Amino acid sequence: MTPAGITKEQYLTIARKFGLTKRELELGFLKVSGFSNRRIAYMLGISEQTVKNHFSHIYEKAWVPGRKEFRDLFVPKE
Repeated sequence: MTPAGITKEQYLTIARKFGLTKRELELGFLKVSGFSNRRIAYMLGISEQTVKNHFSHIYEKAWVPGRKEFRDLFVPKE
């Protein structure tokens, strides 16, 4: 489980509704898991700017203004 308390399967069930690409799904899960853009870039062997570009597209597709709101989509409701 991620720090947000969600499994990858739960994440994918929600995230697929936004029409994200496979790469965007991968990056989104890493972000929800608590990794920074710099760490994600290092892990995937891409530039930090490329990560930022992906997240701009992800946030637009998910209709959220930023990372906090994106993470909030995956926080289990009480």
